[in-house]
Amino acid sequence: MWTLKRYPFVWLLPAILPVALVTLYPVGHTLWTSLHGVMLLFPGEPFVGLENYLRVVDSNYFATALRNSALFTLLAAPLVVAIGVGLALFLQRRFFGHGVLRSIVLLPWVLPGAIAAVLWTWVFHPSFGILNRVLLDLGILKTSVSFLVSPTLAFTSVLVAHVWTQIPFAIVLTLAALAGINTETLEAAKLDCRSGWKRFRYILLPDIKAMIVILLIYNAIVGFTTYDLVYAMTGGGPGTATTLLAFQIWREAFSMYDFGTGSAVAFIVVLISALMIVAITRALPSDLFGDR
Repeated sequence: MWTLKRYPFVWLLPAILPVALVTLYPVGHTLWTSLHGVMLLFPGEPFVGLENYLRVVDSNYFATALRNSALFTLLAAPLVVAIGVGLALFLQRRFFGHGVLRSIVLLPWVLPGAIAAVLWTWVFHPSFGILNRVLLDLGILKTSVSFLVSPTLAFTSVLVAHVWTQIPFAIVLTLAALAGINTETLEAAKLDCRSGWKRFRYILLPDIKAMIVILLIYNAIVGFTTYDLVYAMTGGGPGTATTLLAFQIWREAFSMYDFGTGSAVAFIVVLISALMIVAITRALPSDLFGDR
């Protein structure tokens, strides 16, 4: 006999169905568009098969954008998690003004990406930027540096801005994980081990390692699909220094008006992101999310 006890997944349908609808339908529509010649300036949507994908792979930007996206992800995700965990450990302490400081560190999280990009563009501005002014006043620089003009510095600048915007989320989730640790365990650890690093490694880390892995996966996906900061800060330049695959989606679809090719790039990003998630989760220990 059919019962809810026999099929408990039915209880999850009200939550799963809306998520599936807003996830699977856009992905499916993107796949359909990528297999058709959809161009704003030409009528009709003829089936072209894998032609759009071949055009993307054979393009002069794909290899560079893929390399930039991979490097950006490999640098951004560990930096966000490492800095976020370190700041969370600091903010967990009780000190004068810690409540105000907790509120301040959340500010980058609530700012839209475009606004954050504008702020960091002014920070790196060669004439009026605060970074150049501080470095000049300290005597580190003799002349102003155009951070967003040099290929290497432009890539680094976008990376810094991205890490800054993502750190607050890592702090919040890490603080939540730390809040679940037994306070008696922490007090005993302080008495038995005076080394802060050993307390973190042997007491705190085993209890928050699942959250750290989740943050790494999340930030890897966010880093690989970032778009707004690149668009607002550098426009993919100088040259192709900050051209990422996600930015190329916009360029193909809304600059070249080739929605078929843009959708092909988008679906490639979806596939790579899915493979990234599978690879990371399969590499994890089977008991990571279980009881120690």
